[in-house]
Amino acid sequence: MKEVKCTIIQDLLPLYVDDVVSEDTKELVEQHLQTCQACQKEYEQMTETLYVPIENKVTLFEKLNKKWNRKKMMLIGGSVLMTTLLCFTVFSYVFHYQKLIPYSKDLFVIEEKEDGTLVSNYFGESHAGTYMTHPMKVEIDGETKYISLISYVETMANSPTSNFFREDKRIGPEQSTLPDSKTVDAVYYGDFDLEKVIITKEQSWKELLQEMTLIWER
Repeated sequence: MKEVKCTIIQDLLPLYVDDVVSEDTKELVEQHLQTCQACQKEYEQMTETLYVPIENKVTLFEKLNKKWNRKKMMLIGGSVLMTTLLCFTVFSYVFHYQKLIPYSKDLFVIEEKEDGTLVSNYFGESHAGTYMTHPMKVEIDGETKYISLISYVETMANSPTSNFFREDKRIGPEQSTLPDSKTVDAVYYGDFDLEKVIITKEQSWKELLQEMTLIWER
């Protein structure tokens, strides 16, 4: 039998591997493979089993679904975070943002007791806090005086004009004793920042007192 060239056998190998050749061709290929190491090696490479892990056999739909699920979780997490931050911001504003309760003779009255102690009477319905200072030595119009500063503040949740959390009205004034008030010559009401006056010197006593209201003088 005439020897068949390797190139012809190698062209036939894919068909042989798929078992779609005639019996004569099959016999021809097998005989050649018995004597030709090069074609035998080519045949072995074609017949090697390629292992594909199950976890990698993922359809396009499954890949898209996984990506969407990840994005969906990120969107949900972002929404929860934004909602939490918004609630915290609103809570902080409602309960912690303070503003001065405007002075009114009907709301604030300074009363001097028999022993010389000063008491602040507040006739409002509610407030968020009171700020009072100890007597401070200040020169006013060339005269040295001891003054006390006082302010009442409110928040949205707790103010004279708000009934967020209660319907009852306060009966009678709320009284607060001014610290060391027996030596006080005058009481001023309004916003004050002593750090600007005493430490940073951004504001003078004269400028501060001009912005406040003199509500009592001995």
